[in-house]
Amino acid sequence: MAVRPRTVDDGSSFEHPLYTTLLNTPGLSVSVAALDDLLTWGLTNSLWVFPMATSCCGIELMAAAASRVDLDRMGTIVRGTPRQADVMVVAGTITVKMAPRVKLLWDQMPEPKWCIAMGSCAISGDFYRELYSVVPGIDTFMPVDVYVPGCPPNPEALMHGLLRLQEKVRASRRGEQVVRDPNPALLAITKPSVPRLVDAERTAEIAAAQEESAATSTAAEARAPLEFEAPAARPADEGLERRLHADDAAHFPREGPALVPVEQHLALARQLKAEGFRQLVSIVASHWPAGRGRQGAEPAESEHFEVAYLVRRVGAGSRLAAWAVRLAPGEPVASLVPLYAGADWQEREQYDLVGVPFAGHPDLRRLMMPENYSGHPLRRDFASDSPAAPWR
Repeated sequence: MAVRPRTVDDGSSFEHPLYTTLLNTPGLSVSVAALDDLLTWGLTNSLWVFPMATSCCGIELMAAAASRVDLDRMGTIVRGTPRQADVMVVAGTITVKMAPRVKLLWDQMPEPKWCIAMGSCAISGDFYRELYSVVPGIDTFMPVDVYVPGCPPNPEALMHGLLRLQEKVRASRRGEQVVRDPNPALLAITKPSVPRLVDAERTAEIAAAQEESAATSTAAEARAPLEFEAPAARPADEGLERRLHADDAAHFPREGPALVPVEQHLALARQLKAEGFRQLVSIVASHWPAGRGRQGAEPAESEHFEVAYLVRRVGAGSRLAAWAVRLAPGEPVASLVPLYAGADWQEREQYDLVGVPFAGHPDLRRLMMPENYSGHPLRRDFASDSPAAPWR
């Protein structure tokens, strides 16, 4: 049985008046290719990146777009909107508060789309994977196509990751099944608290909970702030006020600032500002279990909080003043926002992380953690590896 030789159509047999005119035009070159090959070439050489840079890996991402590596040579440019991007580069740590926003932005990107996990923190949480606020790898809530390991990976590593993504896109366009080779030892070491999308033990309930959380994360923050009744302010005694002053930080007692009654706190702050202490340096709260307390202060038999304040008089003859108040659990302290605008975020941070309420604050809600987060992570009785479903 004779076998007919296979012939390849090089396009020479195609006839069309316009095609003939193009071929006969001096100085014009004409090439013929399949339409699918042309579309694949355009797709792989126009990967527009939506940057999700949250920590130090973001600097390497910026450097990759600079002149030495120049991602634009392969048509890769950075876009500021998810609706005009097809590659999300997650470069850095993703926190529990950030995770629903990342998921929502990922869902807003049009298909086809891909994800690159850049750096150890995005891949597995790395040093912070057991920390209360960190998601142990972004593949616990969204698919990842290419992993770029490193702490941080350099710009050339990101370029290599994009080249690997191009190979994956070409293979998928050819109809090939692209499967990432797993490393069982690595997967066992970096197994997160929430199953990854590719894990067999991943349940539909976890995915549904993440979808619901991502859709309601912004609405949850619209809750009305907690309100507390401000305590009556009394004039601070002159002897205590004089003990608050110092020429510099070295003159402060090592055991910490002086304790003032909570009812004198606001009047004291108002008096210091009138004397020229117009810069609020810091507000720091601490939690003490029963029977414990800072050195130099009278021991407390019950659980309590301390809030330390530091203000400064700037300019010639600059001086510092510091004081602290002791609070029972749930007891509010008067907000300094009416006196110092900088107290706004500082008080919100101490309320969020330690649990101290500030009476009279205009918008007392969480700052670092999600509104539906349970507990205050900088309390001394809070476990650092506490779960935060459905993200860790």
